[in-house]
Amino acid sequence: MVVILGNGVAGNTAASTIRHLDSRIEITLISAETYPEYTACALPHYLAGEFERQRLFLKSEEDYPAEGIKTIFGRTVSGIDPEKKQVLLGDESLSYDKLIMATGSRPLVPPIPGVDLEGVFSLKSPGDADRILEGLGQTAVVVGSGPIGVETAISLKKQGDQVYLIELLERIMPKIFDEEAASLVAAILEEKGIRVLTAEKLVQINGQERVEGIVTDKQQIECDQVIMSVGVRSNVELAREAGIEVGSLGGIVVSRRMETSLEGIFACGDCVQSRDMANGQEMLSPLWHNAKRQGIIAGYNCLGIDKIYPGSESITSLDVYGTQAVSFGSIAAGNEAEDVEVIEKYSGDNYYRLVISKGHLIGAQSIGNAQDMGALLYVLLKRENLDKIKSMIEQRITPLNLRHHRVGRYITPSAIEAAGER
Repeated sequence: MVVILGNGVAGNTAASTIRHLDSRIEITLISAETYPEYTACALPHYLAGEFERQRLFLKSEEDYPAEGIKTIFGRTVSGIDPEKKQVLLGDESLSYDKLIMATGSRPLVPPIPGVDLEGVFSLKSPGDADRILEGLGQTAVVVGSGPIGVETAISLKKQGDQVYLIELLERIMPKIFDEEAASLVAAILEEKGIRVLTAEKLVQINGQERVEGIVTDKQQIECDQVIMSVGVRSNVELAREAGIEVGSLGGIVVSRRMETSLEGIFACGDCVQSRDMANGQEMLSPLWHNAKRQGIIAGYNCLGIDKIYPGSESITSLDVYGTQAVSFGSIAAGNEAEDVEVIEKYSGDNYYRLVISKGHLIGAQSIGNAQDMGALLYVLLKRENLDKIKSMIEQRITPLNLRHHRVGRYITPSAIEAAGER
């Protein structure tokens, strides 16, 4: 029997992988949520009214028994007993042969006065989106400018709200885009009527029973809703209490087989920390594509079929009112680093930034036309040496000549031309 904790993309992918490999093994999936599998990435689009609620769901409740997967929804796991190989559900227990922890993450909520008022939300589940839609008012404040925060602000603006986007640091999406790229995105948001407030700290939320306004370290703003989007925290409490190693970043430590420090217990998705393919460092990566691949690897190894997880990719892709904003790898490296070279270039309405270390691309970002970013990502993942390409860039090589270069198969000419002169 394989027991899987969590009904997100990682847990469901692990379950489907196991079933694909073994048609007879017993699989039980447990989740505190009552929904079948849904895509959290689509929540801002549902919030914007771009499609019906049902399109959020990747499975129906009937799909699970059709796959031969038993579900226990709406129940909270209270503990794990690794010695007895049991999952505890209050006074009940469920035995397992192998266990996969796909416990996900939860939204961070800053400990400030007023966070418990009616009208304060996070956006993590269909229920969260439903409650935000029910309470649409005249003014909304989104706190935190990561990808979900920006997409939420855009969604609420499309619904007709007056929207403020507040960021504690000096620029929006500071972990994803450099100052130039962030300023371009912020300018688009401002042009569409979203007030972008950077270097501003939320101090408290005002109201009696429901939200009436907020106070920052610079001003007061009257509003009807506050949406918290300041990040997530991995759900690792069950793992820690069971004696499973949790890393310094706050994620479950796993091997490249997605196995935890306890034999026979695997973990995948938002609850784990993994190796960044761009720089080899440990990272938390609450991203859909990484969770799905980790679920596949966990499913294989759970059945004793050796598969190695190559590492996680830090990729962000946003549609900002028709402008593509894409970033992957290490984009924050500055020119002051001795072994890092940064190439920045405007090409028409497009902005590119390439970060190169020791002859290898370690990060790239683009605002505008993102058609070349997939090819650049391929070069990063394949660790192609860019020394010859750098000389071509300096010589303003023509697209025709570039195609004869071996790496020219992977990087399209327009991406290299956009780098232009350094």
